[in-house]
Amino acid sequence: MIFYKLSVKIFVNVFFEKQMNGYTESEGDKMAQTDKVFAELFNQSDSVLICDVRGKVLYYQDYNDQINMIRDEEAVGRSIYELYPFFKRDDFTTFRAIDQKKPILNELQLFEVNGVPKKSLNSSYPLINETGVLGCMTLSVELTDNSHRQKKMRLLSKYNFEDIITQNRKFKESFETLKRIAATDASVLIYGETGTGKELIAHTIHANSPRRGLPFLIQNCAAIPDNLMESILFGSSKGSFTGAIDKAGLFEVSDGGTLYLDEVNSLSLDLQGKLLRALENNSIRRIGENEEREVDVRIIASTNENLAKMVKENRFRKDLFYRLNVTNYAIPSLRERTDDIPLLCDHYINIFNQRLNHSIIGLDSEVLAFFRAYPWDGNVRELKNVLEHSCTIKPDGMITIHDLPEYMFNQRTLESVVLKEQIFTSTQLAVEALIKPGTSLDAQLSILEEEILRGAVVRNRYNISKTAAELKISRQTLYGKLKKYNML
Repeated sequence: MIFYKLSVKIFVNVFFEKQMNGYTESEGDKMAQTDKVFAELFNQSDSVLICDVRGKVLYYQDYNDQINMIRDEEAVGRSIYELYPFFKRDDFTTFRAIDQKKPILNELQLFEVNGVPKKSLNSSYPLINETGVLGCMTLSVELTDNSHRQKKMRLLSKYNFEDIITQNRKFKESFETLKRIAATDASVLIYGETGTGKELIAHTIHANSPRRGLPFLIQNCAAIPDNLMESILFGSSKGSFTGAIDKAGLFEVSDGGTLYLDEVNSLSLDLQGKLLRALENNSIRRIGENEEREVDVRIIASTNENLAKMVKENRFRKDLFYRLNVTNYAIPSLRERTDDIPLLCDHYINIFNQRLNHSIIGLDSEVLAFFRAYPWDGNVRELKNVLEHSCTIKPDGMITIHDLPEYMFNQRTLESVVLKEQIFTSTQLAVEALIKPGTSLDAQLSILEEEILRGAVVRNRYNISKTAAELKISRQTLYGKLKKYNML
């Protein structure tokens, strides 16, 4: 069932006036209160019941199928005494809210279903217009471990700003931009290499948006056939293709909330057109149906490719690019925030210590120097996986260079093409800096010294003793210089 059921929303919008004492009659207050009720409907309730003043059921939904055993569609038109024969009139928060013309909030109710003791937390809101009380809406939360509310938590955002681990100044400063983006309802396009944390940022945007508490769904668009992706996004009707069933797509399920499309650059041009139509019209059409279904969904999309370049190459629709790129946010690679590496390492080592019951102290200086120079093509995700490998094979002590995955060295030696390219690029950048007009002598010497040090530690596979011996300086002096250039 889609949360924003049109008939229910019309009913509440027309007749709902006061949720709490002290609220004014203004339209703004009424709309704000209505939105609050609907947020609670979705996020907190296992059962929703709307009835008239006589107790005749106008709408009923038991999401958890636990509060009573009557099918939802069978409840409509019946008296609530039939749904809850074990209650007397005074036991119902519904009737007390009607009689008192004010909400009854968070009242504990005890009952039995087929001999099994149950308890729920009920809130009842009278529905009022200028003629008086017309009915009541009651929300029930079952106080068990498998309640609808707890199941729905899987659809909510899991991360926030405090989950973003960084001490990088530029990255932290960008959070202010991120907060402003989150506060709007505009589409967001997130740029970032693989493993930089695009999903974390998407979670954070939703968690700080007006849609927080409503569904947050994620779909990776890579490597999924068009016909399957279309049914995933827009749903299907029974018989529309072999094995098809009546099923809501992600747009319907996330109605009112946010849909995050990861690697949107992987969508075919045909599917891009269908996605654009859904975004422009705020409606979708299930496969095999002619009916248009209205949806209210905020789109967050991410890409690990340059979409503007893809547009020029006719691999991505220009109109969809502009529709998604209303606001955008770029996540720095780990190479651009190497000062975060020690912090990230401490964080993940603590996690793996707890998970594995190990007692790793940290990284030795050679490993830290290696990590600072390593290109991290897989970014934070690769760093996490490397640390998980090291923590798994080593129960305690310091992680040394010998505890790292072999592939990091097999592919990154001096004989490797990739590493040679890295050294060449680094040296080239240093030379370019040296010839810039206005660069002081001290600055030029510092740049040159840093590149000499970086080349030496690479040549010696990050062995501090060998590097110091090659440069004919003491280990203490080398440590001081590596610290100076943030290579430790």
